[in-house]
Amino acid sequence: MDSYQRIAALKIQTAQDRAHAIIEEVTRVQNKVYASPASKRLLQFVLDAASRIHNLLEDEKAVASADLLTAPELETRLHRNIKLIPVLHLLLGFVEGSDVHHSPGQLIPTLRRYAHLILPTSEIVVSSKAELNYSIQDIAGALKDLFSGTSLEPSCQLLPEFLFVVNIPAVESEQILIHGVLAHELGHALYDKRKVAGNLLPKIKISDELVRNLAKMMFESQQKQQNPTPELRLREVVTQEVTGRINGWVMELSSDAIGVRLFGPALFFAAVHLLISLSHMDQSTKTHPPTRLRVKLMIRMLKQFYSLDKWHAKLQAFSKDWDDVSAVPVPGRTAFDQLAIETINDGILDLISDASGTAVSAAQCYTSGRFNRDAAELAPMFLSHIPPGETGPYGGSMPVELASIINAGWHVYLCDFEAFRKSLHPNDGSTRFSAAAKLHELVLKALEISEIKTSWEEARSISKRRKD
Repeated sequence: MDSYQRIAALKIQTAQDRAHAIIEEVTRVQNKVYASPASKRLLQFVLDAASRIHNLLEDEKAVASADLLTAPELETRLHRNIKLIPVLHLLLGFVEGSDVHHSPGQLIPTLRRYAHLILPTSEIVVSSKAELNYSIQDIAGALKDLFSGTSLEPSCQLLPEFLFVVNIPAVESEQILIHGVLAHELGHALYDKRKVAGNLLPKIKISDELVRNLAKMMFESQQKQQNPTPELRLREVVTQEVTGRINGWVMELSSDAIGVRLFGPALFFAAVHLLISLSHMDQSTKTHPPTRLRVKLMIRMLKQFYSLDKWHAKLQAFSKDWDDVSAVPVPGRTAFDQLAIETINDGILDLISDASGTAVSAAQCYTSGRFNRDAAELAPMFLSHIPPGETGPYGGSMPVELASIINAGWHVYLCDFEAFRKSLHPNDGSTRFSAAAKLHELVLKALEISEIKTSWEEARSISKRRKD
């Protein structure tokens, strides 16, 4: 037992060293400036959890040396706390890249306010990562489940109900218009929060005949081999594979649909500019549908909710091109993909569109009327190099909302970019990329002005209530 006790002592010591290293790292990065207070809130959680682990392991030294437990019992007892240390390392990784030097500081306060509007008990951390990808995940719920019943459960009181970690590409962190895809990421949060899947998925039925036909084809192919899988078992495999795809694809498509309701055309414009760079139009995975199918859904919704025939001629041509492309049948890369594609037909896309309306209130929806006003009133301000963060008469101006600024920016980019470029100083508009960078700067400045104006109005309202 002496060997086990010495190994247990070593296990405790190395774990304490790692916990101490985490504490030191938190102390070091706490001094950075973060655009969202959620970053420091997460750091506080990590610091509290690491300190608890360190102190609990100190108490375990007496248990390890008392010779009261068998070696397996002692190993299990110690591992209950030690296994949580890698989780804290992962959480520190979430904070990395979320300081103002790596993430767009003008966007994050506005995005955080917008997230509060649709999910009042939420907080966000926006982090720039070295990959061309956008993602969002709620880590608060996962941490509370993981630490439930453990010694770290009290640390979870430091977390909000929802803590969304949003990752954006570091190289493109300043290209604000592409960040319109964050409406899709917020769609994921609302899809879960509003329990859209529970109402939507039961309405989607896989054709029994198609399942039988595919299982029969697989069985006949296997008959040339020894011990082919029974056809009944193959039906189960087909059903499981296709159901898994449908569940994942419907979640992604629903998030697109919710994003269209939140940000309107801006989500579509951003999504197509991003997606065509990431994968083949007809490529799919078990979790993500083909880009062509996603575009088809978004185009159907835009045609339903927006007056496309009254849009700028360039926008009409742009949307028609994508409408034509999305109308082409999607060839499944695998038999399972093909069956999932045939299941998610036009009728199912309409169901997804309708279901997204249960996740977003009418007041939170970006509308056709707003898009037309933003194109008419805000876009010309960008062309005059004026960031439209607030509009209205002097002394009575109001902050412009996030979705409006992004949509107006896209309108300039897609309809009037050459005019914008020619209006710049030759050094600023010498290349398309440099001119686009100037437009992004104006959009970011508009968001910054909007947030300043909103914060000022809130402060003035609070002051007035106190006087009253």
